[in-house]
Amino acid sequence: MAKKELPRKVIRQELLWPTPYWHTMIWDFMRGERHISFNEDFEGWIKGKMEKEKSVTKSNRGGWQSDLYKPEGEFKPLVKEITEFCKNINLGIKEVFIPQLWVNINKKGDWNIIHQHGAYHLSGTYYVKVPKDSGRIVFRDPRPGAIGNIFTNNRFDKGEFKNLNIMEGLLMIWPSYLDHFVEPSQTDEERISISFDILAQ
Repeated sequence: MAKKELPRKVIRQELLWPTPYWHTMIWDFMRGERHISFNEDFEGWIKGKMEKEKSVTKSNRGGWQSDLYKPEGEFKPLVKEITEFCKNINLGIKEVFIPQLWVNINKKGDWNIIHQHGAYHLSGTYYVKVPKDSGRIVFRDPRPGAIGNIFTNNRFDKGEFKNLNIMEGLLMIWPSYLDHFVEPSQTDEERISISFDILAQ
């Protein structure tokens, strides 16, 4: 009697806990030759604030960080973009509330230590001005058990940290539980960013 042929063995892979982040470019906000852009207007406004107000110290080491702002006034155009963006990512978001925004200005040697914003649903940053070599944002694997497993960490996850390049006009959003830090700037020029937290429904 002929031996029954067994089905071919197939190896499949599925991901149990991927960690997303979302990003887009806000082209309308970027500097141009024919108009005064949001980025230019905002840079002038925040530098005026920086001359009058002392820096808050939270995750920043050096640099200037503003106090918390409400989503109004100078921030309204950005809040509109963030709201539209959130409603178009794959989380079924219908309502967006931004309880706070703040501004970060880093010069040479300034950086931000590792931290997270776990009390909120989502967090993000918009980059107003990004000189060359002004420091990347770096995210850390949120799974403590995975961090301790060197074998899969090195062979599959490609390390505990993911370094992401940034540029002017970039809007990024990520789950608030995600640890992140900003590398030290290597340039004398100012990097300006607006960070924010989100509660969504």
